[in-house]
Amino acid sequence: MNFRKDCQKVFDLNPDILVVPECEDINKYTINPKIYSDSYWVGDNQNKGLAVFTFNNFKIKPYNNYNENYKHVLPLEVFNDSDSFNLIAVWTKKVGEKTKQHSNYIRQVNLSFNDYGSFIKSNNSIICGDFNSNLFWVRTGIDKDHQWLLDYLEAKNIYSSYHKFKNEKQGKETQGTYFHYHKENRPFHIDFCFLSKNLINRMKSVKLGSYSDWINISDHVPMIVELN
Repeated sequence: MNFRKDCQKVFDLNPDILVVPECEDINKYTINPKIYSDSYWVGDNQNKGLAVFTFNNFKIKPYNNYNENYKHVLPLEVFNDSDSFNLIAVWTKKVGEKTKQHSNYIRQVNLSFNDYGSFIKSNNSIICGDFNSNLFWVRTGIDKDHQWLLDYLEAKNIYSSYHKFKNEKQGKETQGTYFHYHKENRPFHIDFCFLSKNLINRMKSVKLGSYSDWINISDHVPMIVELN
């Protein structure tokens, strides 16, 4: 919500693609010198939306069939002269009452795939952000959505980069990405970066930022995925 003051710390990581949930509208401010190549933002609240930044000459093109009913599940084409990716940036949140047809939290992602199925390809696909979900929470009835997502993506040969690289099971993560109420003793793993198999095979490292380095900026730490 105060990204203009905190952005340099994450820009210093030298990413190619940066997904920032809960980010203020990038049109509210100007970063000088402008060190990113392109950017895109969506949201209902100028102080808190979903932003994507690209660097190193990567550009962004919105997907033509973007469905605003799932505003914070954002499909974008990211490309430069040599590479192109189909990116879905994610920030799930509560948007209505919980009913059998509800679209809260991870259900937003699952429902959006009715529109984005053809966009989610078996090669060069990236789906990442804050899912506010984990298989650890045993849910009942209509809320068995995390496993549905994992099964859907696996059928397309798309997998969690963290779990593949760390050789950990879903719901059994040893590192948290979010610290509830900023407390170090309340970690949860709710941020994910899913990659198609060809990108999984190119992984060089998957790292999470440390609590001490980032807690003064956010209750989340960055997930840094590096590919060869």
